[in-house]
Order: sequence, then C-alpha cells, then structure tokens
Amino acid sequence: MSSAEQARKSLIEHALNEILSIPCYSNFYLHTYYVIAKLGLQRKAKVEKLFETMDWNDYKNRNIIIERIKNFLIEYIK
Repeated sequence: MSSAEQARKSLIEHALNEILSIPCYSNFYLHTYYVIAKLGLQRKAKVEKLFETMDWNDYKNRNIIIERIKNFLIEYIK
C-alpha cells in the first residue's frame, strides 16, 4: 500500500472515529455536519443529500446513517 493510500485510509478512519465518538448529550446530526465541513465536503454532502434523507433523531436509523457516512467518506476523500 502506498503512503498516499495509507494516508487516505487513516483520514477516513479518523473522521469516522470522530463522528462515532460523539457524547450522548450531543446532537449527532450537527456533530457529523461539523466533521464533514471540517473536511471541506459540505457541498458534496448537500449534492448527495447526505443530511436530508433520514430522521437523524431516530436511533433505529443510526446504523444506516453511519453506513451512508462511511460510504460517502470513502467516495469523496481522495
């Protein structure tokens, strides 16, 4: 694995860990948005409708949302 591929993988893992380490009292939607914005991917997230498709407050949707976020990060972090 090249150093660029390793750096990309590391950045994706770091972003996911940051999203998943949210405290219980925090807003999962806002926290995730801030992480995506920090990566400069908020415009792509808007185009992909990443934040518009599900009820982020419903805990039953959390695993589906996390999988969508993971796929989004894999696709757009170069």
